[in-house]
Amino acid sequence: MSIERILRGGKFKKLLEKTMADAKNKTNLNRVELEVIYLLFHYDDVTTLTDICQYTQMNKGHMSTTLDNLVKKGYVVCKRDEKDRRYVKYQLTEASEQIRMEIDGLWSELLSKIVSGIDEESLKVFNQVAKQINENIDYLLENE
Repeated sequence: MSIERILRGGKFKKLLEKTMADAKNKTNLNRVELEVIYLLFHYDDVTTLTDICQYTQMNKGHMSTTLDNLVKKGYVVCKRDEKDRRYVKYQLTEASEQIRMEIDGLWSELLSKIVSGIDEESLKVFNQVAKQINENIDYLLENE
């Protein structure tokens, strides 16, 4: 299977949607809201609307609505950046803890199934290659 096919494929999104179905029903949140909670929990460098949009590849309008919904539901708070008041940073609240734990378990189980049968050395090489591809894409986006 080619790298292009993996990058363009929607299989992972379909699998993620299927995996998150129970969590969606239990929490009354959609997949994007669950994904935002996961991102805010696991990635310290993902805190602003722009960060979240870059990671999810979603537009700011849609993501802004998603974040507003999470704020209204009490799972996320927004705070002005102390260094630059123009920026708003999003943080999870204690109310999101149960959801975080549920998503974490589902995500760990999913990743375990995805890499099933792949030895440690192959995963290490894959991660190195994926990192380099990501760096190349970032470079191309910034310089071309």
